[in-house]
Amino acid sequence: MANEVPTPTTPAAAKPRVLVADTSRSVRAVIGSHLRDRFEVREAEDGEAAWQAVLLDGNIRVLLTELGLTKVNGLDLLTRVRSSKVKRIRELPVVVMTSEEEGHDRQRAAGLGVTDFVTKTAPRAELVSRLDVLLKLSATREALAETQASLESALTIDPDTELLNPQFFDKQVDKLVSYARRNLSDLALICIRVELSVSQSDTWEGEIEQRIKLVGRTLAASIRLEDLGTRSDRFEFCVATQTNGLSGILRFAARLRKVLENVEAAGPGVEVWTCIGVATLSEELRRGAEELRALSQKRAMQAHTARSRRIILGTAEGAAPGAMDGRGEDGSMDVNLALALIRAGRGGEVVAHLPRLLDQLNPLLRLVRQQQELQAAKSEGEGPGEKLPRVPR
Repeated sequence: MANEVPTPTTPAAAKPRVLVADTSRSVRAVIGSHLRDRFEVREAEDGEAAWQAVLLDGNIRVLLTELGLTKVNGLDLLTRVRSSKVKRIRELPVVVMTSEEEGHDRQRAAGLGVTDFVTKTAPRAELVSRLDVLLKLSATREALAETQASLESALTIDPDTELLNPQFFDKQVDKLVSYARRNLSDLALICIRVELSVSQSDTWEGEIEQRIKLVGRTLAASIRLEDLGTRSDRFEFCVATQTNGLSGILRFAARLRKVLENVEAAGPGVEVWTCIGVATLSEELRRGAEELRALSQKRAMQAHTARSRRIILGTAEGAAPGAMDGRGEDGSMDVNLALALIRAGRGGEVVAHLPRLLDQLNPLLRLVRQQQELQAAKSEGEGPGEKLPRVPR
């Protein structure tokens, strides 16, 4: 007779695990016999053993305990469970097994957050029914929690662009602002206004919106994991990034411009035009996330209105958002930015701002000349000494 090959069987679904805590072995045995058809039963003979089981065994779904436990009594065990910092433990259903003589302790247990009461002599059907109801309620609560978490995640991300929604973006930027202040670092908000070269006569309804969404997806794929991005208006995007200097901001903004102005960013056959404004925390440390975003948006709009290809930044003095006029952002160039542009080989962009830059430098130049004159007068009586470099007039 040929050997029979055993047929693989599908493992039965795991039974819900119930922890029965009682000092009496016979009580535990009786309760276990009632439950084993429907539940997996684990036993504990004292309160400390029950607490360790709850801590270490994440599969326990219900704690069934008496109040008269040793080492740690039932009320103290209930207190530990309800005050736990672990959500799984804190929300664990706890059923207290009582006798008729424990009326006062029942009231105390109710005040501590017990889930249900049952007598030790309760019929099997009643005990099983109570535990079934508790497990169904627990499963429903867990499912609702998962659903809420999924909804919250959906609310933080715009599925059309894969960028953050503006409200969540501002909250996260506020955290970056706080971090930058504590660590004496800088933060930049880059606003990018977008125009598409699409013939209106050839467009179908909703095409512009779909292509803008493609631009948003291109931007989301182009920023680093540590950067934040959002679609702040129909034709506008904002990016928050930590930075170590203006030259770094310019390089990053220029890279984003290059990516978005690629012919494929909005789909085949459509060119993208960008106008960029930048606001930095170092301009004014008191600004919050919304103020930084508003200021970068204003500067991007100024570039858009002037049809400027410049990346518009602010002054080191940090003029307030409402203090700028519409004359092409006269204060968009300071000494630090000028030096950064010169080092980057873009000195031609500085030439138009030389009068303003000289105004900024004049107080320093006057101080140097004063020191030169004082040294010259002093050296007449003391002979040659260390001299300051000559400053051209």
